[in-house]
Amino acid sequence: MMSLLFICPLYMLYCSYYRLGEQTLKRIGQWLLICASILMLAGCGNDADVSIFMTDLSQSPSDIREPLEQELQEKLGEDLKVSISAAALYVEQKVLIEYAAGEHEIIIVPEDVMKRYSQQGAHRVLDQEFDSEKFPEGVFEAGVTDEATNEIVSEKHLFAIPLSKMKIFQGMNFRTEGLYATIPFSSNSVENSVKVMKLMIGE
Repeated sequence: MMSLLFICPLYMLYCSYYRLGEQTLKRIGQWLLICASILMLAGCGNDADVSIFMTDLSQSPSDIREPLEQELQEKLGEDLKVSISAAALYVEQKVLIEYAAGEHEIIIVPEDVMKRYSQQGAHRVLDQEFDSEKFPEGVFEAGVTDEATNEIVSEKHLFAIPLSKMKIFQGMNFRTEGLYATIPFSSNSVENSVKVMKLMIGE
């Protein structure tokens, strides 16, 4: 009986391989993995008031995760609890999962990734909370939600803050060029997100 339970799925996979093709099966497998990961993240939850996710293409943010988290926590005191998760390697599916899970108040990614997700309306507009003239690198046309139609339209705003202009990274052995901090549209508290980002800038 056990052998039949083991052989049947293998036979179905064998048939599917020739019917759908290897690439199609790989794509299906990737999406199933993403969906499963999202469900796992949602089940785990995060008890931090401010959760930050960061990743980079050319270096590992894991090396500065602890000192960065410690310095931010010292600046925040007991008012807010901050938690930083850092991907040792850049993986596109991992970034997609982190955005889809909606668990973070701040997301730090490379410029091209940031702009790609901005076009989809994934980031909050920062014009009201930060001086756009100080951060022209983060000003560009991207997607925002039209309140009247609830559709994504393209508008020019400040969407991201470059890490190169954040004082908290000075003295850390970490290259900030090309990395941007954003507030995802799914942030549970824009107020907390802004507070932490201003601490990182040094305001």
